[in-house]
Amino acid sequence: MILKRSCTIAILLGLIWLAGTARAETFSITLVTPPLVAEGDSQLQCHLVNVSGEERSAVIEVLAQDGTELITDGGTLDPGEAAVVTVPASASPRYCKFIVEGLRVDFRGSIAVRVPGLGSLGALLAY
Repeated sequence: MILKRSCTIAILLGLIWLAGTARAETFSITLVTPPLVAEGDSQLQCHLVNVSGEERSAVIEVLAQDGTELITDGGTLDPGEAAVVTVPASASPRYCKFIVEGLRVDFRGSIAVRVPGLGSLGALLAY
């Protein structure tokens, strides 16, 4: 009887420990947009929205055609909160990279070309 109770307690403690460590784990994934070319007075914008029910950290990188980082911005996004990074066409931006805490389903990312006075003319989703 004592052995059975000890085994039961050991199993319960093990399950509690596993449950605690599972919640403490964080997953980081990377989303990347297809390239989009901004020219003239236009700007390239990288948009990211946290669609999860929890606060999550994220980093937005705007990259040149050769993969050089032009600008990086990061922080924490509340549920439903969006972040935008804008780079002028003169910097030759081409695509966006999003490094996010969570799963792919927790975020929506996109790239857009914005023309002053006209708005966004093209947009592509990150995947």
